[in-house]
Amino acid sequence: MGLGNLKSTTQLQYLSVFGSLFQYLKQERIVEGDIYFESFKAKDFDLLNIATLLGQQSEASVYQFDGYKTNKGAPYELTLNLHTIQDQTQINAAIDKGIALARAINLARDYSNIPPNILTPAYYAELITNHFKGSSVSVDVKDGETLQREGFGLIHAVGKGSKYTPRLITLTYQGANKDKAPIALVGKGITYDSGGYSIKSKTGMQTMKFDMCGSANVIAMIEAARQLNLNINIVGVIAAAENMVNELAMKPDDVYTALSGESVEVLNTDAEGRLVLGDAVFYARQFQPELILDFATLTGAAIVALGEDKAAVFNNHASTQLADILSIAERQGEYVFELPMTDTERKLIRKSDVADLVNHTNGQGKALFAATFINHFAGDVPHMHFDIAGPATTNHASYKGPKGPTAFLVTTIVEWLSNQ
Repeated sequence: MGLGNLKSTTQLQYLSVFGSLFQYLKQERIVEGDIYFESFKAKDFDLLNIATLLGQQSEASVYQFDGYKTNKGAPYELTLNLHTIQDQTQINAAIDKGIALARAINLARDYSNIPPNILTPAYYAELITNHFKGSSVSVDVKDGETLQREGFGLIHAVGKGSKYTPRLITLTYQGANKDKAPIALVGKGITYDSGGYSIKSKTGMQTMKFDMCGSANVIAMIEAARQLNLNINIVGVIAAAENMVNELAMKPDDVYTALSGESVEVLNTDAEGRLVLGDAVFYARQFQPELILDFATLTGAAIVALGEDKAAVFNNHASTQLADILSIAERQGEYVFELPMTDTERKLIRKSDVADLVNHTNGQGKALFAATFINHFAGDVPHMHFDIAGPATTNHASYKGPKGPTAFLVTTIVEWLSNQ
């Protein structure tokens, strides 16, 4: 395998080479091999880091979702014999860390690939609850009736067009002292998005089962934190709903009351993600987090601005945290670029004749508008919004894995969390 000039080898090159290696071994059905670790050592590149990348790609790059096929692919297992002059125990631990990351990535992919007739909000909540049962992650689920009773008016509004009522799923991981403020991870979990009465086109509805990828990625981040025993406290909030059309569904011109107590005029029912996230972000504030990060397949405008392989991030506070995340993301080959939120957008979200806020603008800068709408509900709490509409899925196989959901930003955020 060629790594190029070992004096300038990057983490991305290791990910690419290892991914291509394991994909080739699987393609050729090679079941045993030998790895000589020192041959991969580049200048100033930690061998344990290389081992982690190897472990990660051994499972993430060869992910396969057979799902509901009657003829599933033949199972494949690979045995690697490791040769190193380093401490074998340390190398094995580093590989295990990479495998834990890969399994978290693949968990997000598994959830994202489930068809929408199966992955209803209730079933999604059940899957999450069962997955973490008996672990260091506790799960609390609010059903549709509870959400309506407790004032989650925006989540209720989005979900009331479907017979499958919404759920709010809260995951709590306490890896540090209980007095340490948690990091809140909030995920958009629209299990299917028809657009509602502002209905999508026939082609626009295709792949809308992936409108819950942000939430699946949050689950994967928490799963990895649990497996790696990270010394940090995390609260995950998943807003799960199905955006459909029936006689009860929200309509353009409707007005609903958010959990914050503010009224919101709905001008576009296909701008539903910001509605559920508005309630979820406001709810996350009750845990007094150090920082709220939300992840959502939110706007086509972010794709227009940055392309399909890049995400947008919007940040409401000055700190080194975003710079740290962006640096890690670049090393991982997960490209994220900051876009602004200004007084222009803050005025636009209030441009309603009948309510405190409005969920849509007919002007330009729609990704900025949506981010500002969500950020409004964070109040004074530091908040970052990641619009992953483009890179949440891919139409092309690569060294990272097959086409489909990518678990975008899982490895980046887990590495960042491990440094906190």
